[in-house]
Amino acid sequence: MIIWLIGMSASGKTTIGKKIYEKLKNSNEKWIFLDGDIFRNILGEDLGHSIEDRRKNAYRISRFCEFLSSQNINVIACVLSIFHDNQKYNKENIPNYKEIYIDVKFENLLKRDNKELYKKAIDGKIKNVVGVDIKFEPPLSPDLIIDNNAENPDYQTFVKKVIDTFNININDNYIYSSKNLLKFPNAYQYSEFQGKDFFQIYKKDRIKNLDVLNKNFKKLKTESKKNFKLTNKKYLKDGKLTLKEYLIYLYNSNSIELKNQVKTIEVLIKRFEVSKKLFLKYDVNSLKKQSSKFDELLVYPLFSLVLQKYYFDANDQNKLIFLNTILKVNDIISSISTSIANDKEIFFSIKAINGELKIIGDYI
Repeated sequence: MIIWLIGMSASGKTTIGKKIYEKLKNSNEKWIFLDGDIFRNILGEDLGHSIEDRRKNAYRISRFCEFLSSQNINVIACVLSIFHDNQKYNKENIPNYKEIYIDVKFENLLKRDNKELYKKAIDGKIKNVVGVDIKFEPPLSPDLIIDNNAENPDYQTFVKKVIDTFNININDNYIYSSKNLLKFPNAYQYSEFQGKDFFQIYKKDRIKNLDVLNKNFKKLKTESKKNFKLTNKKYLKDGKLTLKEYLIYLYNSNSIELKNQVKTIEVLIKRFEVSKKLFLKYDVNSLKKQSSKFDELLVYPLFSLVLQKYYFDANDQNKLIFLNTILKVNDIISSISTSIANDKEIFFSIKAINGELKIIGDYI
C-alpha cells in the first residue's frame, strides 16, 4: 500500500504521517516513511521550487513509490502534491494507492507558519510558495479527508481513522517484551499517540505473562512455596556493593532507611537506563559495574519492588521517573517469564508485575 498524505506547508501532514508510521512500522509488513522535502534533499537539491521543478520532483516521488510497491514495500509519503495529473498517474500506475487530503484553512496555516514561509512570500521576500504565488488545488477525489483545523489535534483519532478506513492490519503485540531483553535490550521510542489502545496491548501482555508465572508457581512443591522470606546479608564488601543483598536490604527497609538510600537508587536507575541490565556488583562510590554478569534473575523483580516502594512516597515528578524504570524492568521480567524457574524468582516476579498493574490502573 502506498499512502500519500497531501497538504500545504504547516498543514500537519508530516506530523500525522510520522504518527501513522510509528503505529505501522512494527507490523508484519514492511513500511517506510517518506517526506517530500527529505526526498528532494537525498537527490542533491538539483531542483528548485518553480512549477516545472515541482512537477519533476512530484513524478520522481511517484516513480520511486511505484518501484517500492513492486518490491512489496509499503510507504507513508508526505507530499505537497499540487498536480492533478500526477495524482491521476498514481491511481493508474501504483497498485493499492491511497490518497489522504489534510484539510486546513489558510488562516490557520498562517497561525502555524513557524518558519514564516507564508509571511516572507506575502511580504515579497521569497517566490514560488504554494498558497501565495502558486495556487494550491485540493486533490479531486481523495480516499480520505482529515480536518486538521482544531487548535489541539487528536492525532490518535487521525491514526485510527486511517487504519480503519484502509483496513490496515497491525501487529497488536506488545513489542517491548517480545524478545529476551537480557540478550536484546530495547531502544525505547514511545510515541505520544500511544494511548488507550497501547495500554490495552500492554495490559494483555502483562496478564499473559502473569498466567505463565502463576502456572509455574503452582507446579512448585508445597514446602517451597512457604519459604520466601528474604534475610539481609552484608551487601558492602571491599568497596563493592552486591546488588541482590542491597535490594533485599531495601525491600525489608522502612521509609526512613529508604529515604537515606534514595541518592544511590537514583544513580542505579541512571546506570540501568544506559545498559538496560542489572549487574551483580557495583563500585560503592561511583556505582559503576564491577562485574560482567547480569543474569541474576532475582534482582529484576526485587529492583522493581523496591522502586515501587519509592514510587508511593515520591512527589508527582519523581513518581514518573520511578514508574518509567519499573515498566522497563518489568518488561525484562515479561520477556523471560517462560525461563524463570526458581521459586523465589517466580514469587517475586508475580509480586512485581501485580504491583505495577495496580499503579498503572490509576493512570488508565
